[in-house]
Amino acid sequence: MTYDGLVLAAVIAELKRAIEGGRIQNIRQHNDTDLTLEIRSKGRQHLLFMSVSARFARVYLTASAVPVPQTPPNFCALLRKHVRGTFITAVEQAGFDRVLRIRTGAPDGNGNVLVLELMGKHSNLILLSDAGRILGAAKHVTAAVSRYRQVLPGREYLPPPGAGKANPVEVTRAEFDGLWRGGFEQEPSPEDAKRWLIASFSGIGPFLAEEVLLAAGSAGCDPLWAALQELAAVVRSQDYSPRLITDDLGKAVYAYPIPTHQFPSANQHERRSMNETLDTLFWDLLSRDEFDSERAALEAAIRRSLASREQTQRRLAEALAEGEKAERYKHFGELILAGATGIRKGQQSAWLTDYYDPDLREVEIPLDEKLSPRENAERYFRRYRKAREGAQVAADRTVDLRTESRILQAATDRLPSAASAENIRALRKMLAARGLLRPEPRPPVPGRRGEPEFGAAKIRRVMSAAGMEMLYGENSESNDYLTMKVARPNDLWFHARSVTGAHVVIRTGNRPEAVPQHAIHEAAQIAARNSEARHSSLVPVDYTLKKHVRKPRASPPGFVTYTREKTIDVAPQAP
Repeated sequence: MTYDGLVLAAVIAELKRAIEGGRIQNIRQHNDTDLTLEIRSKGRQHLLFMSVSARFARVYLTASAVPVPQTPPNFCALLRKHVRGTFITAVEQAGFDRVLRIRTGAPDGNGNVLVLELMGKHSNLILLSDAGRILGAAKHVTAAVSRYRQVLPGREYLPPPGAGKANPVEVTRAEFDGLWRGGFEQEPSPEDAKRWLIASFSGIGPFLAEEVLLAAGSAGCDPLWAALQELAAVVRSQDYSPRLITDDLGKAVYAYPIPTHQFPSANQHERRSMNETLDTLFWDLLSRDEFDSERAALEAAIRRSLASREQTQRRLAEALAEGEKAERYKHFGELILAGATGIRKGQQSAWLTDYYDPDLREVEIPLDEKLSPRENAERYFRRYRKAREGAQVAADRTVDLRTESRILQAATDRLPSAASAENIRALRKMLAARGLLRPEPRPPVPGRRGEPEFGAAKIRRVMSAAGMEMLYGENSESNDYLTMKVARPNDLWFHARSVTGAHVVIRTGNRPEAVPQHAIHEAAQIAARNSEARHSSLVPVDYTLKKHVRKPRASPPGFVTYTREKTIDVAPQAP
């Protein structure tokens, strides 16, 4: 997913209408990179999510309240001190660059600027004073990391490298021609033209450069100028037409504010809001990323376990081979005792008559020259007992290892058909319970621990437009906990019909009749969006009072039955 200057411009256009003039009621930092501003504006509650993750740097209004750790990080405490309770006076983009500025003003006239830089691994969120001094940042950058630009409290803020590029929305024809002459002496190849666009203009990355080139139809100066003017007209007029872009399997892969030439039109699904489109996309991307990580980790663990068992089987094969020599060791010990009078300490071997041989031939028996004849005999008897017992253990263990290896291989074969990260975790849990994988408790991930109110259950909180609290579970266990432990009898309960999905609850305060219809619609959308049918154009969602929901005895996690339901058909994402 690309997050370039055009995506940010479309997001900011919506943010201006939604949150400018609003009051920042709270700041919630979920981990080292992710943060949410809770904003009350024009009678509505908004959640502005920002991330400076190296892989998924982004900003948009979200419908989901992400859990937070019990103790807020230092940067969160700083923001609460300087920003909580202030009003948003302006939401701006730095030229056409991937830099968002949120200006805040307090009742006493003081204000600050929150700067979000979406620069891949160099992304950062920085709090500035009115005078442009850095008060704090999500990521501190010392001189050891960058000689050009340190991001440390007390220092003057400097724009990120590349801030001096031309703004493609404001560039004049004369400036464009000058840049062109500085880059080329003759018409460039398409690849050279793309590199020139990226190097010359702020906010243009590989995806947008390709889009401009395709719109131009050629890599010539005049066609590219015309294509940039068309792009500038869209940005100036804010005539965006957000698209959720899916691959041929229906998986969301991009969100873009204009129709793109780089995907078939059948893969581009028009949406009403760029912020909502990004919220949908990243929910899907992060879920798949978690799934891929879980699957890769389990696959690697199974490979290690199989390799360990193969090595053990090789050692057991050696023990079995040694066991075949057990009778020979016993035989030698008995012969030594029988011929002990003819053996002297210090001999390295002895030729003794083999009384078990019908021909009574002599056999050479190796000896330990430091031991007496009786001690040498005992040494062979010990080897006999060890070889015999080891062979028996090895035989039993070999059967077990072959069974375990078959189970592990079957688990490997099941991995490609796993439908979710939850399935992967259940498979890992089963293998660990059988002793086939070493239990590896995963370290707690900040922002994923669950809110104290819900213990360890992964339950998300969403505020409706009317300010009603809505909750939904992230997995089957959390669905059970939400429905059976958290929800009250007269809360409204929602679930997408006939498919696997989240349980959604509207907390009614014992007044279900007071829940407005648009809140019911919002909750139904959350249930549809967090179900297996989320890519369908229309999803039937059942809802009823929680007291009409039952969990059958011994049923699997997340499974319930319900009665007296009503059904509402909703689009997972509003058009």
